[in-house]
Amino acid sequence: MHRTYDVIQQQAHTIASVDLGGTTISCGIVENSDIVRLMTIQAVRKDNAETLFATIAKLIGDISEGYDIDGISFGVNAPAGPGTEVLFLMENLPSLEDFPLKRRLTEQFDVPVLLENDANCMAVGEHISGALQGCGNCVCITLGTGLGCGIIIEGNIYRGSRYCAGEIWNIPAGDGRTYEDTVSIDGLKRIYRELSGNELEPEDIYGKYLGGDDISVKTFERYGEALGTVMTAVLSFLDPEKIAVGGGIAQALPAFENSMNSVVEKSWGNDGVSKIVPAQLSSKAAIIGAANLFTVSNISNRI
Repeated sequence: MHRTYDVIQQQAHTIASVDLGGTTISCGIVENSDIVRLMTIQAVRKDNAETLFATIAKLIGDISEGYDIDGISFGVNAPAGPGTEVLFLMENLPSLEDFPLKRRLTEQFDVPVLLENDANCMAVGEHISGALQGCGNCVCITLGTGLGCGIIIEGNIYRGSRYCAGEIWNIPAGDGRTYEDTVSIDGLKRIYRELSGNELEPEDIYGKYLGGDDISVKTFERYGEALGTVMTAVLSFLDPEKIAVGGGIAQALPAFENSMNSVVEKSWGNDGVSKIVPAQLSSKAAIIGAANLFTVSNISNRI
């Protein structure tokens, strides 16, 4: 099967690849789809744009020391792709909205820069060497600070006319909430708060779940039901061969898998359930995918 980004196998590139999440920022040096160095730092959501830019630039500078990089590729939690200069719909790092990130990075490091949606990056990474290998039509769902959806059709990433394909986070889910409100970190925390009257972080809720705590078990059951609704919609819209589930919350997949599957089964039977699989590469998928998408974009611009 042909994939546009197969050209990476025929090109020698060293890319500084960044995954700009809502809670962490990871940067890897990628050489021909292999991560040779990786660093992760915390993202401070309340930082202003200049402070965030300084943090990002320092991370890239630190990890690139000793390497002659050919470019910088950014996975961002917003609509983006080749030609994107500034970001919009930056729900998780709002100070970067309308900030000239691409221009500032190009000026500082004197290399080409690509801004790309982070779920697209993860989908490509999983397609190259993870859970979506061999699929022509597939989807990667990311669960964390937000809700991301990367779509691959006939072996290539699908971005839509304004790079907004896969922006399913804002689909209404009832009671004034969106899909993202129900299956993000805040969504999980809200369910626990409504059931217990207390506030806990997801890792603590999962720890209590592993200890058999009834409220935590019920929290994940309800979370899984909400996610099952999202998965049913994705199966209906796109009819993919597989849906890979990744992101921070996906580490607790055993806690909500059964309740998610029960919702999917009602609409799509066991066939629909069998299409949902765990992502395999964790945060490395977005790093690998961003680097590969940079290479494709760079080659396309030269043709």
